[in-house]
Amino acid sequence: MGIRGYLERVEEKETFLLPDDVCIIPPGLGRTLIVTPKGDEPATIASLTVSLETLHRFIGEEDLQSRVSQLRDRYPAMRFDPVLAAVVKAVAAANEVGVDDLYAQSAAQFIAAHVLSPHIAGSAKSAGTLNPRQLETILTYMRENLGRPVSVDDLASLVSFSRFHFVRCFKATTGSTPYRYLTELRIDLARKYLESGNDTIARIGQRCGFSGPEHFSRSFHRIMGCTPSQYRATRA
Repeated sequence: MGIRGYLERVEEKETFLLPDDVCIIPPGLGRTLIVTPKGDEPATIASLTVSLETLHRFIGEEDLQSRVSQLRDRYPAMRFDPVLAAVVKAVAAANEVGVDDLYAQSAAQFIAAHVLSPHIAGSAKSAGTLNPRQLETILTYMRENLGRPVSVDDLASLVSFSRFHFVRCFKATTGSTPYRYLTELRIDLARKYLESGNDTIARIGQRCGFSGPEHFSRSFHRIMGCTPSQYRATRA
């Protein structure tokens, strides 16, 4: 699934939405999300709003603006947070069966405490994961170099990790290996070229960083369930 976020109509970010990914929008900051299902998979998004009154239980009125700035720096457009994702899923499921307001209020207080806890912003290296800033550094590098060769060693050097430690931390954070994640980014870019451009399939594969037509076709089929030419024919 692809997702684009427009922050205050100035900054555009694009990434993949993976299981347990969340988008945190601090109060006073606008973000428009444009969600595109990947392939034939349906897109399901749960949206939850925590009131300012609830936030004020953890942040005083006079400190709110300064903490909003900290939140903006702390959280990129998308972040991996299985705890927060699980709470949102639970609230969405509870809403469907009609639980009372007490459940929602309790969940809102937990979410506010979780989001505003200082330890969330700290380094997660000791826990075997990448912290939000490290992850954003890696993903930005991937997106900016989709058409060029990118090695695991290149990515590991960005956060000063050994190759082995980086692969383990990246998978623990995203649920995917660096190679798989990068390949999915490249396939998503290739889909855009196939849908809107007139380049040959071989040229599209080259532009998206694949070593050759066979590598492109094999990778595309593994992720999308069809070949690039079949995909283009269905979008014609």
